[in-house]
Amino acid sequence: MNFVLERLTQPEMEVVTLAEMKRHLRLFSSVTDEDADITALIVAAREWVEDYTGRVLVDQTWRLTLPGRPGSFAGGDIVGGTRDGTLPVGYGYYSGLWVWSSKGEIPLRKSPVIAITAFKSVDQAGTETTVDPATYQLREPDSKWPRVVALNSATWSSWLSGDLRITFRAGFADTVGSPGEGAEVVPVRFKQAMKLWAEANYDRDEKLMPLLLEVAERLIKPECADLSLA
Repeated sequence: MNFVLERLTQPEMEVVTLAEMKRHLRLFSSVTDEDADITALIVAAREWVEDYTGRVLVDQTWRLTLPGRPGSFAGGDIVGGTRDGTLPVGYGYYSGLWVWSSKGEIPLRKSPVIAITAFKSVDQAGTETTVDPATYQLREPDSKWPRVVALNSATWSSWLSGDLRITFRAGFADTVGSPGEGAEVVPVRFKQAMKLWAEANYDRDEKLMPLLLEVAERLIKPECADLSLA
């Protein structure tokens, strides 16, 4: 494994409300016996959409950890061949931060990105040091592949003895902005896919379930970010 990506906070709101989901499922609003189960389905549906696409719907905090030193907890994959296309590597070369540092950029692997909230290096003793903000910049935050790019000829080679941790906020809806945004800014296709996924897992009809899931996937497939390219 050459990176660890963790969700640190859940969103403060869901883009599909309980009332909207019950209406989609053709349930009476006055019947509340299954409200807790349906609410859980809404959360699961949103997380499925986000996992499937690599996109984030509503303001959340994520942390990307890049192992820099050989032997760290996720020390990188050994890859053969060449280091940069020209230099041979006899016994393999650590990917992860080693490779990304040579490119001068780090893909954040979740999008869209609202802001970077912390960027730190961590030495073998666990001591954190804030990376100088003048040495990097967030590029293309609204695209499928936002990335952190080194500036002013900054090199990350000096950080290879430790790990890097980038904490950032991501989501179509910036709930703490001025003014705060809500579900209205999230593309409709995500919401509809959530409803279909929840319907499939609510009814669990053997014939209808695969059809609903297929339509849900087709709706959001154009939004998928191929993270293997990032």
